[in-house]
Amino acid sequence: MNLLKTSMLSGIATIVRIICGLIITKVVAVFAGPAGLAVIGQLQNIINIIMLITGDFLKTATTKYTAEYQNEDNEKYKIWSSALNVILCLNVIVFFLFYLFSNEIAEYFLNSTEYAYVFRVLSISLPFFVLNSFLLAILNGQKEIKCYISLNITLSFVSLILVCFLSYSYGLAGALVAYVTNQSIVFIITVIVVKNRSWFHLKYFFYKTEFVQYKILLGFALITFTAIMASNGSIIYIRTLLIDNLSATLAGNWQAMWALSQISLSLITMSLATYLLPTLSQLKNKKLINKELIAAFKIMIPVTLAISCVMYLLRDLIIMILYTTEFTAMRDLFFWQLVGNSIKVCGWLFGYVLVAKGLVKYTVSSEIIFALTWCTLTSVLVNHFGLIGATYAFAINALLHSISMFLLYKFKVQ
Repeated sequence: MNLLKTSMLSGIATIVRIICGLIITKVVAVFAGPAGLAVIGQLQNIINIIMLITGDFLKTATTKYTAEYQNEDNEKYKIWSSALNVILCLNVIVFFLFYLFSNEIAEYFLNSTEYAYVFRVLSISLPFFVLNSFLLAILNGQKEIKCYISLNITLSFVSLILVCFLSYSYGLAGALVAYVTNQSIVFIITVIVVKNRSWFHLKYFFYKTEFVQYKILLGFALITFTAIMASNGSIIYIRTLLIDNLSATLAGNWQAMWALSQISLSLITMSLATYLLPTLSQLKNKKLINKELIAAFKIMIPVTLAISCVMYLLRDLIIMILYTTEFTAMRDLFFWQLVGNSIKVCGWLFGYVLVAKGLVKYTVSSEIIFALTWCTLTSVLVNHFGLIGATYAFAINALLHSISMFLLYKFKVQ
């Protein structure tokens, strides 16, 4: 399956995800308001970080080595078994920490012990979140794209139903519970779907493992760990900065703009993760890599620009339909946020080559450096320009990141 076909299938999943995401955003905006949306954004970032700590950092490595060892079953099963061992151990530790210290965690991250129950529920459902992500990573590495995308669509629908129902019934509290349970439900569906696959046997996940498997897994997984930790840590920092220096309402407006821009980039990110990573992992010749990269640019850049232009032209309509009158401040954020999105895609395309080739040192260093520059630029520009300074910072940081990724690709990929 080539990039175009994968992008079309990803496009279907993305359209579903966008529609579901937009409905969810509207429901949360109505029942929780800007301040509530900021709390939910904070929780989403916390979930991403905790999933990362409990084993989700292995998903990219799992996809890469599943694709790379496509014809070496023993090596592939050892990788799966090693990854599962790590996931199970980490989840046992985090379960006790989150369940026993839920009050302290809620107070620290959400500024209220009122939300302690959310973290207790999360401690129970978290293993299923990570195991679902693990199985999806295997499907991606096996290049079972249709199944992989179908399950992603299922996750969108489950999230939609849960968030809408619980938000309507219980307001913000219900929405928070929905966010910490949705993927555990999808895990059950995923198991039902893959249980008859030839590769899905328990014995393949409990192979005798050796130190070398943990070494290559954890070495490569450092890329994913750093990327997710850096991005989510940066977003938490920026959101907190906006709340402290501006207001919770303006932070909610920024959160709404950020969520909308991420939804618009879903087609790009899903296509890159679904097709480009496993494909580039198998290529050894730079001429072939260049060919795949050029094909990706020809598709991804026009799509990104088209989406950005449409969103900018329809920004007033988008705010009116998706949000409420409390979100009018986000109107001024569209232009530079969308400019940053378009530039960011260029950096991602080059960056995926570095990830696929396992250039851990350069990838990890760049993630840390550009997380720090984003936070620094945001602090300076928000202080000088107010809320719109956050989008100036994002666009400038995206440009610096893209230039760096191009130079690393040109001089370090052989």
